[in-house]
Amino acid sequence: MKRLKEGTIRKYRQLPTVAIYSAAWLALMTLLSACTSHLHQAYSPSLTAHTEYASYDSGHYEYAAPVPQPEFYPMPFQQIQGYRLEGLRFPSSEDNGQPGNLVDARYFRSLKQGKKPLLIVLPIWATHTFPATVVSNGFALHSKGDANVLWMQGDGALYDWFELADVDNETEFFATVDQSSARFRAVAIDTRRLIDWAQTRPEIDTRRIGIIGFSMSALVSANVAGNDPRIHTAVYVLGGAQPWNMMAECNLVVEYARKQVSERLGWSQEEYRAFFRQQMRYGDPALWRGRYRPENTLIIESDKDDCIPPASRAALFEATGQPERILYPYNHWQPFLSMTPVGRNVLSRDIFEFLDRKLLTPAGDPPAATPHRTAHSPGTTR
Repeated sequence: MKRLKEGTIRKYRQLPTVAIYSAAWLALMTLLSACTSHLHQAYSPSLTAHTEYASYDSGHYEYAAPVPQPEFYPMPFQQIQGYRLEGLRFPSSEDNGQPGNLVDARYFRSLKQGKKPLLIVLPIWATHTFPATVVSNGFALHSKGDANVLWMQGDGALYDWFELADVDNETEFFATVDQSSARFRAVAIDTRRLIDWAQTRPEIDTRRIGIIGFSMSALVSANVAGNDPRIHTAVYVLGGAQPWNMMAECNLVVEYARKQVSERLGWSQEEYRAFFRQQMRYGDPALWRGRYRPENTLIIESDKDDCIPPASRAALFEATGQPERILYPYNHWQPFLSMTPVGRNVLSRDIFEFLDRKLLTPAGDPPAATPHRTAHSPGTTR
C-alpha cells in the first residue's frame, strides 16, 4: 500500500504544470456550467386549460385567529441601506414547531415614501438558511427600496427526519407524523396571518403581495397561494405537488428516515407512499388547481432532481396553470450554486428579474376571494 501511494504521488509530480492547470480550469468550467446552464420557458396563456375554479375542500387552511399584534425587536448590526430592518414575533395560533411556538420574521421596511409591494420569503425549516438569506437581502438591495421584504424564520423542523427514523412502532410513528403534518398546516396559517398583519400597514401595497419558497417551503407557499387570493405573485424553487411521492422517493436524510421506518415496521416503498398519501392529502398544491395566477407564477426546477420526482414536478406545473418555468439539468441542490458568485448569481438574477416584471409593476384592484365550497377536514375545525 505504501509503495502504491508513493508511486501515485510520484506519477502526479511528473505531470507537467500546464496539464495540472488545464485540469483545474476544466473542473472549474464544468462547475460553472453546472451552475448556470438552464432552460427558460415563457408562460403562454394559449397553453393553459385551467380556467374554472376547483371545488375542493379548503377548510384545512381556515383559521379564526385575530390579526397579529407583533412585538418588534431591534437588529442594529444587520441594517441595509434604504431600509429599516427589525425583527418581529407573535404567538402562533397553532403548534408550529418553532422555538417558543412563535412566528418570528425579519422585516425589511422601505424608507421610501408611499405604498410598496411586499415579498414574503419562506425558509427551509431547520435546514439551509442560504437561499432565503440571498433572496431577502438580495432583493432588498436590488429593489433599492421599491419593495418591502418579510423573511419568516424557521429554526424548528416541520418533519424531523431523525425523530421519524428513531420510532419503534406504528403507534409512535403515526403520532409523530400527525404532529409533523400539523406543523406544516400551522406554518401555512402563520403565513396567512402575516398577510393579515401586512394589510394593517400603511407602507404596504396589499394589491402586490408576493411569496417565494424553496424545497419544502415551495410546497407550503403553493398551498398558501392556492388558498389565499391576496397572493399576487409566486415563485416556487425546487418544489412540487403530490408530497407523498417526495416522501417515497426523495434521497438524502428523507431516504434515511424512510429506510429506517420501513425496516422497523416491515413496510414496502408503496405502503410507505400510500401512508403519506393519506397523511399529506391536504398538503397537495394540486388540490387547488385552477385557483392560481399562472401569469404571475414562476417555477424553478431541476429535471434530474433526486428529491422531487418527475410526477410531483409535473403535477405542480399543471396545477398552477403551466406558468413561466426555468429548468436546470441537475439534482436537487446544485441549482443553489447558481445563487453564488461561483455560479455568477444566475438563479438570483432570474428571480429578481421576474419579481421586477410582476411584483414591482403597479397592480389593479386585488382579486376577489375565490368562490368555493368549504368543508372542514377531520380534526382541523378552527
